[in-house]
Amino acid sequence: MNARAPGRPRILSRERIVTMARRIADDEGLDALTVRRVAQRLGTGQASLYRHIEDRDELLRLLAEDVAVHLPGPKECPDVREQVIGQWLDAYDYLSQHRWAARIIAEGEHVADGASAFAESALDALRVLAGGAQESRADLARVYRVLWHLLLGHVLNVHPVGHTHSEGAGLESADKSEEPDTVPAPGPHAASTSRDDLVWALPRVLDGMLGTP
Repeated sequence: MNARAPGRPRILSRERIVTMARRIADDEGLDALTVRRVAQRLGTGQASLYRHIEDRDELLRLLAEDVAVHLPGPKECPDVREQVIGQWLDAYDYLSQHRWAARIIAEGEHVADGASAFAESALDALRVLAGGAQESRADLARVYRVLWHLLLGHVLNVHPVGHTHSEGAGLESADKSEEPDTVPAPGPHAASTSRDDLVWALPRVLDGMLGTP
């Protein structure tokens, strides 16, 4: 039995490095994530990490992959339309907990193969939803991309410049009350409003593109 002796440091692995990197990104933001910071949190030197990863760029790629494999699949639901909407809302909720991950994905520098499971399940559900419309696979892929951009936009842009703080206020009044460089950081209300907007938008976008009721 290879039990670790009391006080002996845990064996460093790529998995431990990625787990700690994800924790730092969640706690401190993506800009705070460096190889040195990960080494500090793990109680080791940078040289030890370089035995497992090449640099920060590879660390970001591994993080993107880690996030991608946890994107939610569709839940069982008798109504296919609701199933499709539910999967995209679940993806929003998941990425909203790790907004730094949405930033990595949106920048497009790190392609995560792990996202293929989410993509395939979402495409399959869209194909069933299209039903008699007989959309081609290329058209369904386009629908998927539109939904994906819609999702990322709502995750990343919870407080876009020019949007109002209160329901019913006009854009003109919002523009007068705030300068672009003085817009406060998004709070829980802004994030909640963003989700509400996505709930409103998803069925309308789906119905418009697929001709569903």
